[in-house]
Amino acid sequence: MSLAKTIIIKSNMNCNLRCKYCYEFNRNGNTYDSTVFDINQLCYFIERMAQVFPDSKILWMLHGGEPLINGLDYFNTFVECIKRVNREYGVEFKIALQTNATLLTDEWIKALEDNIDLLSERIVSVSIDGTKEINDQARLSKSGKSSYNMVLDTIERLRKSSLVYTTISVVGEHNIDKPDEVFSFIKSLGSNLCKFIPCYNYDNNGTPELLGIKPSDFAEFMCRIFDLWMHDLPKQDEWFVIDPIATIVSKLSGTFVTWCEYRQEKCDNFVCLYPDGELWLCDTFNHDSMRENAFLGNIKSISDEALIETFSSPGSRCNYDDFYKLMKEKCQKCDIAEYCCSGCLPCRAEMQRCSTELFNDYCKAKHRLINHIKEGVSLALSQS
Repeated sequence: MSLAKTIIIKSNMNCNLRCKYCYEFNRNGNTYDSTVFDINQLCYFIERMAQVFPDSKILWMLHGGEPLINGLDYFNTFVECIKRVNREYGVEFKIALQTNATLLTDEWIKALEDNIDLLSERIVSVSIDGTKEINDQARLSKSGKSSYNMVLDTIERLRKSSLVYTTISVVGEHNIDKPDEVFSFIKSLGSNLCKFIPCYNYDNNGTPELLGIKPSDFAEFMCRIFDLWMHDLPKQDEWFVIDPIATIVSKLSGTFVTWCEYRQEKCDNFVCLYPDGELWLCDTFNHDSMRENAFLGNIKSISDEALIETFSSPGSRCNYDDFYKLMKEKCQKCDIAEYCCSGCLPCRAEMQRCSTELFNDYCKAKHRLINHIKEGVSLALSQS
């Protein structure tokens, strides 16, 4: 049985930074969980997946926490396992890395370059939110020091390497009113792709906290980013891709997209592995309130038969299918349903639990952003 899937490996939930909006840190109180997934168990799981899913294409994404905390020996054992499994079982397993980049030394960059054939599109994804002034309002070390210079130094070394790097930026209270500045800065970093992620942190009443913003605020930010990108497009020497803009443009043109938020297939495109061995549909689900909707089992105890069912039909292993239908009911007659595809379902569910106003604002924001991009694309095409 073949399989095409992305497995997010949260091999630890620890981090050397203390970003003010980090949901993992705030979920655990005053400290991160220092548990590290045993590398031998991880390798055993990787080989099991190759055995039960021959001819598969799986992207193993190192995530966290901060995955580089585990050290180079952990990484080298991981990639040697991937290489051996690819060779012995004929599967096509690739790897990807999401990092805060503060620990990405020259030794790490060389290790990644040495295994560049395993890296999906040679990509290393680096987290950075904007200029030093912006970044230092959110992304600080344990001792409260700036992480900015370390990240910029790493990006410069990545630029000189054979690796391809992308950026991911959280949009929150610290940069929501600075789209022009953020656009100019991120573009100057020279990556071929940047992704903007909204900081949807709220208390139980739906009030933004921990640098959280409302969906409508994020929509206005991205509308401005789109306008800047369109104005800058004729001057670009190389294609500069911005998400979610690129994904929405692809949806408008009927092109296939991979971002689950804008796909009908939704959450079952991914499976997330945690340090304790638990498998979840993705890391967006609240572990306290959404366990019945997204918890799939534990790899330390799951049988091969259940493993096949988990990855080939994850909705059948939990209450996700009913959850999916419930969250899409409101969208049946919506005029942007074919583009929005109901958005991020667990995100919407959390908003609905907190506040009806917040839940409705999410839909309002999707209309604003999608229609703005649709109008902009139509105008550009009419003038070409």
